[in-house]
Amino acid sequence: MVYLENTTVAPNESSTSVTSCRSNAKKIKKDSGVSVFTGTYRHPLRTVDLFSGCGGLTLGLHRAGHELVFAIEKDPMAFETFSANFLDSTAAYPAGNNWPKWLPRQNHDIQLLLADEVSRKRLVALKGKIDLICGGPPCQGFSVGGLRDGMDTRNQLPHRYVEFVELVRPPFVLLENVEGMTRKFVSRPGHLEIPFVDWAKSRLDELGYDSDYEILDASDFGAPQVRRRVFLFGVERSRCTNSGLTAKDFFRLLRGNIKGYRAHLGLPLDRKITIKEAIDDLDGTLQVICPDSPKFQSGTYKSARSSYAKLMRRGISTKVIPNSHRFSVHTERILDFYRAVQADKIFGRLPKAYLVAHGTKKDKKVLIDPDAPASTITTHPDEFIHFRSPRNITIREMARIQSFPDDFVFKGRYTVNGDRRRHDVPRCSQVGNAVPPILAEAIGWALHQFRHDLGLSSREVRCNLNSERQTQQSVMDVR
Repeated sequence: MVYLENTTVAPNESSTSVTSCRSNAKKIKKDSGVSVFTGTYRHPLRTVDLFSGCGGLTLGLHRAGHELVFAIEKDPMAFETFSANFLDSTAAYPAGNNWPKWLPRQNHDIQLLLADEVSRKRLVALKGKIDLICGGPPCQGFSVGGLRDGMDTRNQLPHRYVEFVELVRPPFVLLENVEGMTRKFVSRPGHLEIPFVDWAKSRLDELGYDSDYEILDASDFGAPQVRRRVFLFGVERSRCTNSGLTAKDFFRLLRGNIKGYRAHLGLPLDRKITIKEAIDDLDGTLQVICPDSPKFQSGTYKSARSSYAKLMRRGISTKVIPNSHRFSVHTERILDFYRAVQADKIFGRLPKAYLVAHGTKKDKKVLIDPDAPASTITTHPDEFIHFRSPRNITIREMARIQSFPDDFVFKGRYTVNGDRRRHDVPRCSQVGNAVPPILAEAIGWALHQFRHDLGLSSREVRCNLNSERQTQQSVMDVR
């Protein structure tokens, strides 16, 4: 960590509050009987993360107690971030202790890996040693915010995911992507006549999996952002015989755990987390030289007041300079435009006519509403205007909105422009493309419970369902 100069490290202002917050959560769990978060189901799944990016899925699963075996990520900057947080000797979230010796700990192209016969044989040899293959293949070809081109070469990467599953045959699979994966390509159809997620579901069925998919909103799980993504979950059909459970029941468990999970984190149960709660403590009055970009200024902390900010700070003192909290340099014209937007309080996406009237060439600008969750964070920080200060939001503020804790560091370039955006994954893209860790952790806890319940009889499963309903009512009564 980098500290402010000429200061002494003060006692951690937020540590007591975090402890109190967690203690309150423990009381709620004890009183309500929520056991899924207390260790009853802790049987770690040995996991492979494909298209891992900076590690949002890995982080959430790690915090739920699962074990990363290895990850595949093509981009060197994204893998540098992944390594810094999970693999390096100073990593805040140590993982990968059983990384295969035949696979170097570096960025890898999954297509080259699968094209190599020796590597394919080694992957087949992992059968029985891997419990979960998860991943979020690049989504640009499927996104409704893009061209939705069925012939986009990146659309082949989800096929590689299924091919990887076919070789390793884990008991569980999990795939994440944009909502557009549930829609057919129309104007540029490509080779698929059905939505990709339906094709993937049918392929998993052929491979012996029972699978289902649902659209999940990260804000339901505690992220200060409305972010809807499709999740496809599969379980080997042979494992469902005794209990009668199906993949659909996994989503039932996940949704049924939401209030207990939020209580576990010490977050409010009956409302969404707002942007002010999420990032207000990152808007300190002091600006300093950015530690990894000396030509830029960095923001500083002030005291964390909300339960969400305390959860993200993880005990970090106000004397620390936040990682990746570099401010953009704006012209006076842009500063005047941002001040006008803030004065007019046009929260949300600015109307096209308003943008034209103020002479900006940008097609999308969003003034973030401090009293509501943000709209979906993209890979473009310059689309989002801070609610108080006349500036774009920073990478660290994007990360907060995505639910990355502050001790999760980002590496590589901050941004790239032009054609390089199609090939490189700088910090802004690493954050914007990630699965929110707070959602991934909830999935991780549900995986514990689902795996446990697969070993029960159908009668015991029905009894558990009734118990869960009573538990959720208890949580509400405690609150």
